[in-house]
Amino acid sequence: MKKYIVGICFSMLFFTSCSDWLNVEPKTTVKEEEVFSRELGFKEALTGAYIKMASTGLYARNLSYGFLDVLGGRYNQGTNQKDYYTFAPDPSSLVESYCESIWSNMYNIIANLNNLLYYCDKNKSVFTTPDYYEIIKGEALGLRAFLHFDLLRMYGPIYKENPGAKRIAYRTEFTKDAQSMQSSNVVVDSIIADLKKAEVLLTNTDPLRFDFPITTSEESNMEGDRFLVYRHKRMNLYAVKAMLARVYLYAGNQELAAKYANEVIDSDFFELLSNANDVLRSKEIIFSVYIDKFDQQVENMMTTTSYIVDNSVFNEIFDVANDGLNDFRVREGVSFENTPSGKRMLKYKQENVWPSLQNTVVLIRLSEMYYILAECAETPEEASNFLNSVREVRGIDPVSCTSQTVQSEIEKEYRKEFYGEGQVFFYYKRLGRPTFVNCPLQNLTESNYMFSWPENEILFGYTN
Repeated sequence: MKKYIVGICFSMLFFTSCSDWLNVEPKTTVKEEEVFSRELGFKEALTGAYIKMASTGLYARNLSYGFLDVLGGRYNQGTNQKDYYTFAPDPSSLVESYCESIWSNMYNIIANLNNLLYYCDKNKSVFTTPDYYEIIKGEALGLRAFLHFDLLRMYGPIYKENPGAKRIAYRTEFTKDAQSMQSSNVVVDSIIADLKKAEVLLTNTDPLRFDFPITTSEESNMEGDRFLVYRHKRMNLYAVKAMLARVYLYAGNQELAAKYANEVIDSDFFELLSNANDVLRSKEIIFSVYIDKFDQQVENMMTTTSYIVDNSVFNEIFDVANDGLNDFRVREGVSFENTPSGKRMLKYKQENVWPSLQNTVVLIRLSEMYYILAECAETPEEASNFLNSVREVRGIDPVSCTSQTVQSEIEKEYRKEFYGEGQVFFYYKRLGRPTFVNCPLQNLTESNYMFSWPENEILFGYTN
C-alpha cells in the first residue's frame, strides 16, 4: 500500500476530517517520502497533529467544555440527558455519533504520529538544527501517549475495578491493519513507556519557554526560534511529567504519581495565580491547545442556552454555602454571568485576552498536581495543606480535612477548578462514583461510564 499524508497548505500540515482514521489518498496529497525528506516537513507534520487535536470534535469542544462536561453534569439537563450515559450495549444515535467521531479522529492523529515517528529515525540525517530531532520525537511520543490515555479514560473500564478489560489497542505503527484490543493494564504500561522515552528526549533539549506577552507588540518582538516558543501550547517536558503523575495516579501508583507531581511544582516554571483578571491563569498552564477562529465558536457558546447551569446546581458545584462567592472562579462578570436560565461560563470569552492566551483551551494545569498530591498524602493534614495552597490563591478560606472527608474535599476542588475543561467526568469515572452533582442517574455502573466502540470497529476489528 502506497502511503500518503495530507497536503501542505499555508506552511502547515492540515488533516482531512474524513471519518476513516487513516486516509489513504485524499484529494491533495504529498508523498510521505517528500514530506519527511527535510526538517521542515517534520515540523509541519507535528503541527498538523496539534491542529487536528484542536478540532471541535476533539479538544476544541467535545473533549473540553462540550460532550465531556455534559457528562460531568456541568449544564442544565435536557430531555435526553439520560441518553448521554447510555454507552452500552445500545447507545443512542446521538451518543453513538460522538463515540464514533472521537474514536476515528483520535486514531487518525495517532496514525499520523506513528508515521512521523517512523521517519524520525529512518531520516534522522535530515535534522540539522540542534535538538530538533529530540524535541520533535519527544513531543510526538508524548502526544501519542496523551491521546491513547484519553481513549482509555473514555472507552476503557473503571480501571481500579477491572484493569484487565480489553477496550482499546495501543497502536505504534502506521497501518490500516486491524489490531486486537489489549488489556487496559498493558495499555497503561505502553503509555508510561512512551512518556518515559519522551521525558529522556526532552530533558536538556526542551527550551522551556513559557512566554506570555500581554500586547501584540510584545509578541511580535519575541526573540528566538518561533517553533520553540509558547511551550505551554506544545507537549513540553513538564507536560510529559504532569502526564506521568496523572497516569500513575490512574494506575494506583501513588508514590510515583506524587514524585512527578512534585517535580512539576518544584520546577519553578509555573505558579498558582490570584489575579482574577487572568481567567485562564496563564502561569499555571502546563499544556494547552490553540484553536483557530475560537472567537466564532465562543460567540455561539455565549448566545445559546446549551451551556447554562441552573443557579442551584451552580451553588452546589462551587460549594457556595460554605465558600461563599469570594472565589474568583465563580465571580460574576469575571468567570460567570447571569442569564434568565442560570449561569453562563466566561472562561473562554475572547475580549481583552492577551495575545499569548487567545484561542486557548487548557488540557493540563498546575492545580491538578496539588490535587494529585492531596490524594497521595499520608495524612489528612498534609492533604489539607495541598488543597489550601490552591484555595488560598482562589480567595477562599482553608479547609481542614479528616480521613473521612479528604476525597470529598478533593472532589469539590475538581468541580470548581476544571469547569469547561472536561476533567471532572474522568475524576468521577476513575473513582467509580455511582452518581454526582447534577447527574440524571443515581446508580451508575461501569457501562454508564464506558464509551461504546464504533460499529465498524465491532464489524472489522478485534473486539473479542
